Amino acid sequence: MKIKQFVAGVIATALLLASSASFAGFPDDFSDVIWIDPDISSFPVTSTISANVSGSRLQIQDTKRSVWPRRFHTDLQSDCCNRSLWIFIKLDGQWYAATFEYMRFSQIDKLAEAVNGGQIKRAPFSSTGYEWHPAEGEVYGFMTSGMARFNLNNLNVSERSNISLYRWEVGPTDNVIFEEAVRGSNGRPIGDGGTVEPVDSEEPGVCVEPDAPEVENNTHIYDGSAIGNLVVSGPLLNENANYSQDITITVMDDRSLSFRAGGESFSTQIQDDGSFTGRFIIDILGQCEVEVLVNGTVNGTNSSGTASSSDSCLGNTAELTASYSAISATVPSYIDQRPATARPARVCASDVTMPPILNLLLDQ
Repeated sequence: MKIKQFVAGVIATALLLASSASFAGFPDDFSDVIWIDPDISSFPVTSTISANVSGSRLQIQDTKRSVWPRRFHTDLQSDCCNRSLWIFIKLDGQWYAATFEYMRFSQIDKLAEAVNGGQIKRAPFSSTGYEWHPAEGEVYGFMTSGMARFNLNNLNVSERSNISLYRWEVGPTDNVIFEEAVRGSNGRPIGDGGTVEPVDSEEPGVCVEPDAPEVENNTHIYDGSAIGNLVVSGPLLNENANYSQDITITVMDDRSLSFRAGGESFSTQIQDDGSFTGRFIIDILGQCEVEVLVNGTVNGTNSSGTASSSDSCLGNTAELTASYSAISATVPSYIDQRPATARPARVCASDVTMPPILNLLLDQ
């Protein structure tokens, strides 16, 4: 009898272990992951990455960054890139997988602020009035793959990397366990711009502080182009080429601005006089990356400015001088310049009954 019980126990343990291995869940497998972008879980793992944040940069060290081939991308209208950058996010107990950036050939970092729902551009992380933002202590997974942003129409290789876990504002980790942050109705963590949802009081006669009227934070899109000259000079190379790049500038009524040129972007704030500055990266000859300084202004439906750079490139000097102009169909109505809106008065329950003695005193 004891032998039979022992054998049964061994079999049960083996089945349990096999079941656990087969349905381990993220990050051991993708059995509990919803794919927002194409499901590439069957792609073989041929690259090794590590994710970390240093200052304002999200660093992605990738062994295939200069191996996977570039190809012309129909949306980017360029052959600058060879990888898609993925993020795995746990929201309301469910893991999701989504791309949020393109990676240029040999590129190893992006702005850390690109980790947000606006870059994912997909529900449930981005919708009207809602944009998911990362929270301290939450764990996210990062992965690279062949070109799979939104679809596989421009796929260059059917390969992917491992999953690299990062505990936000803490550091790399191998522990996927964490407690989800409480977020406001706008998608931001409470205490970081999120709002606490009001709780209805069940006690009669309690005065309720009404919410202030919602402030409209409208979006204004400026489309245009940057045109200039790029000169690379040195002991072994002298190249003079025209520079032309389509740009998109997104301006919000709260003065936040996003400037996108090709696959690169930066975010900043518009000053009271309409000016702004920022930096993005351009790739030169597929060999080096040069930082470009942008000085611009937003004036009504027009935005204009300059883009310039003077940097080293493989022992040479790379210089860019360009100007840009862009036009919007709508004009920002800056929130800080609008007339102040009066906050609604406190509202008290009308069905409160006072004790007779208080009625008598009030009548007197």
